[in-house]
Amino acid sequence: MIRSIYLVARRDYLGYVQAWGFWLGLLLTPLLLAVAMMAPTWAENSQPTRYFAVIESGDAFSTVLDAEINENRVEAARLSLDPASVMGTAEPNEALVTFDTALADGASVEDALDRAGKPAFELPQAGFVQVPAPATTQDAITPYLLGEQLIDTPEGPLPLFAAIFVPDGDGEIEYWSENVTADTLLRRAKAAERTLAERRIFESAGVDPALLNRASQETRPVTERRARPASSEGGSQVTMADRAPFYASILMAFMLWFLIFSVVNYLLMGTIEERSNKIFDSLLTSVKLPHMLAGKLLAVLAVALTLMAVWAIGTTILATAFANMIDPGIRGPIFTVLGSVGDVQLLLPALLSFVLGYLMYGAIFLALGSLCDTIQEAQTLMTPLIVMLMVPMFMITVAISDPESPLIAVMSWVPVFTPFLLILRIPTVMPFWEIAGLLILMIAASLLVLWLASRVYRAGAVHGAGVGDVGKWFGKLVPGKKSKA
Repeated sequence: MIRSIYLVARRDYLGYVQAWGFWLGLLLTPLLLAVAMMAPTWAENSQPTRYFAVIESGDAFSTVLDAEINENRVEAARLSLDPASVMGTAEPNEALVTFDTALADGASVEDALDRAGKPAFELPQAGFVQVPAPATTQDAITPYLLGEQLIDTPEGPLPLFAAIFVPDGDGEIEYWSENVTADTLLRRAKAAERTLAERRIFESAGVDPALLNRASQETRPVTERRARPASSEGGSQVTMADRAPFYASILMAFMLWFLIFSVVNYLLMGTIEERSNKIFDSLLTSVKLPHMLAGKLLAVLAVALTLMAVWAIGTTILATAFANMIDPGIRGPIFTVLGSVGDVQLLLPALLSFVLGYLMYGAIFLALGSLCDTIQEAQTLMTPLIVMLMVPMFMITVAISDPESPLIAVMSWVPVFTPFLLILRIPTVMPFWEIAGLLILMIAASLLVLWLASRVYRAGAVHGAGVGDVGKWFGKLVPGKKSKA
């Protein structure tokens, strides 16, 4: 029996890993994930600089609007100066205090960075730059908006992107631009006006608006503590070491979902190919059907372990090679989270969830493949399964804000979701009976799915049943119900 399972597993495993597409996908997957994470930043930095003018008496609106426009650049600069403080894991360092003080004194982002001791960091480019108004009336400025006349910029002559007319008193602010799809500057202008409105209200009430800044500076820090013993480093104070298991559980749940979502497709496509090419007949002459089913599941499990091993080794190599290039304030929390992955209380349930979850979904996809002669037939059955697999991903997003959500607690008792949601709930200090109950539920569900899948697999692989026969087959399982002759 063991030899038969091994031979089937080896045959399928080598068939998968010897294909050039497997290694191409193995290398491209982390690259594409990195590109997806960086795409918003790249898209923002790739936007051309757009030049606008503000027509007003004075500079109150222009000053506030510039602050709104540079908000993202300020946050990026603060993160480069003191990432640990910005992430809430340490007190602000001297460089960050100097930077914030310089901004409060009216310095530009670039000047404030210079005063703080500019790090090896390049600020994101300014998406919008204010220029002196080439005209002061709507009629006179229209040719500049239409591109009939150009303004002088560091990049050469360019059309004016927008003009904002700010009247004195309570008149309506007018935002003129020919680009009606890019509304970032418009939203910034509305935010600037809200800020000015707050100041006007304070002034009308006889209150100095500067009191807002003073209140911000004198705000007492709020320290998070817990009655349950926290990390040894911070005593009762909550630190990154206390939050690390929560972040690690989200990472592990996502990786489990991603691996299952990636590898079960091998089972489906491989089974369809063997059915359509009549390979089943040859295999069943030398291997019993349960052994073949076990061997195929074991082969794709080995493929998943190969993926994890290669990615883990690659991540370790990159982390070691570029460790010195990562800011210590960021490197510490990252390694703290990764270290929590090895916690037995989290790792053991995660491994059991992976194995049982893989067996459930793998058996389902194997059974579907045995009923289909073509990919088109498989797609009709795959759609509800793909939708079902997307539900845990939505639950992961819910867990990011509240892992103790009653919705997650209830959904975790649905067997097809349990492998993913159990991992998310482990850091919430679940009672032992609930953990044991969920594990028993997964084991029972996996055994049931394997039994049902073996019956369907036998019907498809041995007896040639198709998608149309699924309803008839399930009808035979209902007690007292007989199929028509």
